[in-house]
This record gives sequence, structure tokens and C-alpha cells, in this order.
Amino acid sequence: MPVKKTQIEPINTEAEKPARGHVYEHVLRYMRRGLMVGAFLPGQVMSLRKLAAGLGTSPMPVREVLSRLVAANALEETKGGSVRVPRLGPDKLSELFTVREMLEGMAAELATSKATPELLEELTGLNKQLLVAIEKRDILNCLSFNQMFHFTLYRASDSEVLMPLIESLWLQFGPTMYMSLLIPSMPWNASDHKNILAAIKEKNAVAVKKGIVHDIRTTGKALLSVAGPQGLELPFAHGPELQFDY
Repeated sequence: MPVKKTQIEPINTEAEKPARGHVYEHVLRYMRRGLMVGAFLPGQVMSLRKLAAGLGTSPMPVREVLSRLVAANALEETKGGSVRVPRLGPDKLSELFTVREMLEGMAAELATSKATPELLEELTGLNKQLLVAIEKRDILNCLSFNQMFHFTLYRASDSEVLMPLIESLWLQFGPTMYMSLLIPSMPWNASDHKNILAAIKEKNAVAVKKGIVHDIRTTGKALLSVAGPQGLELPFAHGPELQFDY
């Protein structure tokens, strides 16, 4: 399946000399986005040199961000001192998706009660872009628009408690989503999204939650079907140059 690449724009160190805090936030935003959409893969080792060069910055803010993400369990430090994306074993993967069902289902219910015509229009537009990406077999845009669809819905809940928890879950399981597109038994057709949109239009919070839970559970089952005892890892996890909008 070919991957369509989009260029990221490096920090302009010549014209604008950004403040150190700005650089750090820039790197953090890039890394968080990459983990949540699945642009970084299970088992992939993070290269300070490559990340710093790609973002147009020095290794120091990259090192600080990687340390923060290790502390958040989104990345792990190996015995050799390198940092990589964890390979999730079946037990942890199952637990993550179970908790996702509870928290994201709750956020979807809350969002439905506050849904506006503008939210429905935005979600419909994102899903159309997702369908185009699916048709084109454009993996990264499939992952990106899927994540944007879910987070746009959840943020409409206006919950200051749920969103940080949901983001933490996506940082941990997000890298497995690339593999979900490669599993023959996993139909990526956004059918649950269609049902969710219809339920939002009808202000049917129960049906919206049901659609979200089914969407999450289907993906979780597919990933567990290919997870070995040592966790999920793609054979080319250390190689691809995956670039994305963030």
C-alpha cells in the first residue's frame, strides 16, 4: 500500500530565531501528533539527529521532549539508552481499548447533547476527506483524518477531565493504528462514522456512544488477532520516513 508523503516545514532559524520555549512546544506538538495518528510505529527507535534535522532545531529540545514522552508512557527507554515506541503486548493493548470504550463513549455522549449544526458539518467534512483517503489508499491521511474526526467530536463535550485522559490513551495506542490498515480482517470503510453522524443529527446520544464503542472494539479485536506475546511490531518499523501535517 503506497504512502503519500507530505512535507513538514522546519523552524526558520535564520529569519526568526524562535524562543526556546517555542521550539520545545513545536517539537512536542510534532511528536504528540505523530504518535497519535500512527506516523511512528511500534518498535521504531527515535533518532535525535534525524528528528532535529527534520524539524530544523538542535537535539536538545528533541531530547527534552522524548524524556517527557517516556515519563508519560508514550515512549520507552531501552537498556542501551535509546528511546523507542513501545511494542504493546496483548494484555496492555486489550486494557487500553477497554478504557477507550469507556472514556470515549462518555465523551461522545456528552458531545451529542451539545452538538450544533456546525459541529455536524465539520465532522461530515472530515469523514468525506477520510473516505477519499481510503479510496486512494493514502495511509497517513486515513490515520490523520480518523484521529481528527474522533477528537473533533470528543472536544465538543467541553470536558476538561476527559480530554487529557483520552489524549494519553491515544499517545499509547496510536502507533498501532498503522497496522490496523494492513490487517485483511479489518475493513477500513468508516461505516461506524456514518452511523455516528446520523445519530448526531438525530441527537441520539445512546446511538452515538454505541457507534463509537463499536468502532473502537472492532479495531481492538483486529489488532489483538495479530499481536504476538512480545507485542505488535512491523518488520520495517525502524526504517520508514513517515511525514505528516500537524
